[in-house]
Amino acid sequence: MQPAPSTIDDATAARVEAALAALSRADAGAPTDLKGLVLSRAALADRIGEGPAPPWWDAVRCGLALAGRDLSGAGLEGTDLSGANLSGARMAGALGRSARFTGATIEETDFTGADLSGACFREVAGGEVRFDEAMLEDARFDGAAMRFARFPRALLDGAAFNGADLWGAVLTGADADYTLFRGTRLDEARLDDVNLTHADFEGASLKKARLTGSRLRGANFTGVKLDGADLSKADLSETSLVRLNLSTCTLTHARFAGAWLNGTRMRSEQLGGAVGEEIDGDYHGAQSSYLALEQNFKSIGAKEEASWAYKRGRRMGRMQAGLEAGQAWQARDGRALSRHGYRWVSDRFVEWLCDYGESLSRIARAFLIVIFVFAALYGLAGGLIREVGDGRATYNPLDLVSYSALNMMTANPPEIGIKPVGRFTNLLVGLEGAAGIILMGLFGFVLGNRLRR
Repeated sequence: MQPAPSTIDDATAARVEAALAALSRADAGAPTDLKGLVLSRAALADRIGEGPAPPWWDAVRCGLALAGRDLSGAGLEGTDLSGANLSGARMAGALGRSARFTGATIEETDFTGADLSGACFREVAGGEVRFDEAMLEDARFDGAAMRFARFPRALLDGAAFNGADLWGAVLTGADADYTLFRGTRLDEARLDDVNLTHADFEGASLKKARLTGSRLRGANFTGVKLDGADLSKADLSETSLVRLNLSTCTLTHARFAGAWLNGTRMRSEQLGGAVGEEIDGDYHGAQSSYLALEQNFKSIGAKEEASWAYKRGRRMGRMQAGLEAGQAWQARDGRALSRHGYRWVSDRFVEWLCDYGESLSRIARAFLIVIFVFAALYGLAGGLIREVGDGRATYNPLDLVSYSALNMMTANPPEIGIKPVGRFTNLLVGLEGAAGIILMGLFGFVLGNRLRR
């Protein structure tokens, strides 16, 4: 944007005179057509002579006096109102594309529904200014002081708020793709349900800010302060969150698929038991989200939480396989059904057996189940006989369980005065021995992992 000239252009001198004359009359409404006029502090200062200041000049703030004026629907395209006092002015519905408000005072000014695309609000001052549903694409607010400003449902794509003070501002429902908030103060701001895709928050302060349900995909959070921020159900997919402290944030059902997490301080309890993708039934995205969390928990030495994220990710893979198997069944696709069905069954068995290699208690449970199942099979087959005595088959539960348990622990049938007879019984002995070897090996593997942690 080119800087505005510091003097009044001769071609618009008459319009400037008419506008100033209208502003000088207290009983007259504000002019509605200021398009292209240069009414900046610098341009008007030369028109003030000695003696009392003209009515259109604010001697305190040294700028055009528009405080309390009604400029609703006014034509302000390309107008330069730099340094003007717009406190309490009504500019609802104004057409102010590429207008300049640099250094203006906009305390409680109402810009509701105004078209201010490409406008410049650099270093403006004013709290509780209203931009409800305003069009502010590519507008500049660098260095602005606008505490408790309101931007609900405003269009802010490409706008820049670098270094601005927006403490307590309300941006609920706004659309702010690629918006710049570098070094911006947004403490206690409300950014619920805001589209902040690829927004840049580098070095910004968002303490106790509310970003519930906001779309932050691809946003840059390098060096951001997020103490006490509420990120519940926020979409942080593909977002840079490296070395941030999120331990005091609310992260219930947030989404992290593809997010760059490394050295980020957080706990699994903050997620409310599941990531947002899982809640929405997006199991593929949830698997990616848990992978990012697993890697981050490893990077901060939180081994138990890394294990939790790993297991959740594996479970999401199983859920996705089940979903795809159901779709294959409906489509009558036998090949896809067998592929996804096998994956679901195998993953479900591994989860039951050892919780994806993370649970010793589940392996111990499998040991007991195998022992009692084979003891029952030995009894049904009647293939275990006492070597001492009448040589009849034993059906004593203690004999059957003892033989089954010892057979699980040794490579050869145990010597306890009981021996198997018959092909079927010897086949059972071999199968149980193989199962015992596999379970013992799995138990040792999981135990080693647990000890290393």
